Amino acid sequence: MTQNCSLQFGAATHIGTMMHLILTTCTNRKRYDHSPALSARALPCGSLQDVSEEWKARVLAAPQVASAGDLYCGRSFSETTAAAGEIGAQLFIASAGLGFLTPQQPVPSYNLTVSRGTQDCILDRITPSASEAEWWGTLVDQNVIRRTLRSADGLILIAVGKAYLKMLVPILSDLPQETIDRLRIFVGPDVSMLPARLMAQTLPYDDRLDGPDSPIRGTRIDFVSRALHHFTKTVMDQHPTAPVAKQAKHVEELSRHWGRPNVRPGARRSDAEIKALLRQHWEHTGGLSTKLLRVLRDELAVACEQKRFSRLASEVRNEEMST
Repeated sequence: MTQNCSLQFGAATHIGTMMHLILTTCTNRKRYDHSPALSARALPCGSLQDVSEEWKARVLAAPQVASAGDLYCGRSFSETTAAAGEIGAQLFIASAGLGFLTPQQPVPSYNLTVSRGTQDCILDRITPSASEAEWWGTLVDQNVIRRTLRSADGLILIAVGKAYLKMLVPILSDLPQETIDRLRIFVGPDVSMLPARLMAQTLPYDDRLDGPDSPIRGTRIDFVSRALHHFTKTVMDQHPTAPVAKQAKHVEELSRHWGRPNVRPGARRSDAEIKALLRQHWEHTGGLSTKLLRVLRDELAVACEQKRFSRLASEVRNEEMST
């Protein structure tokens, strides 16, 4: 039997009456540098089992540099942790590299994600291809996570990006209906990746959260965390244990008069021109796709569809690695 590099915590069994639970994700921004060996790009390509075994061996051999709560940083993580503190919720972290964590867990620093379009997307190392959920299933004991979620007798707030939500869907879908009724999922208007019984637990936040009248504006990267924090500060303040339909109606009432963001039409550029811009901004963004895309769209006002951007960024990344 292989050793599981994820830590499964008994702390959840201490959740008391009406204790809420928040599940968020790791972030690519970290306060401590990782060793070159502890990144997805450093792994040899192989089967799901082989890649997972190699990764877990490296994680177990790496020095622990901080607690998970101190390792991750950035607005997305800070909004979620602030919300947890304000409502007294127990916080858990879904990490694509380390599994299922509490903020107190000592961890190594690393660089691995399930988000496509980055150098350290672990899915690009696996052949034949594997899904986000299949990868995470090699790191965690899904039954322990289900027991942890069922142990919470308050609301279970899920604030994760789409790629990480795909990791969680099999676990969430198998929860008993009584537990699913207490889920509140923050994902934005596109809920196509969710089965119907989970779709019913989403909150109707949309791009108005980024508009001029929003009380908590930000970027798409921190959208779900801001939506969660807005929900805990406003909706839960008045309807802490109401059914999801009533809470969703309150969200709609609050956002009804919010304007939508003014989206400037981006200038069209050729592939060669966009690649030249990516090279210019490569170093100060660390080659991170999310930051490069924000520079293109927000700072340079250049139109670039997501799939096209991913292709061009990958081409530049390969050039950078070969020099």
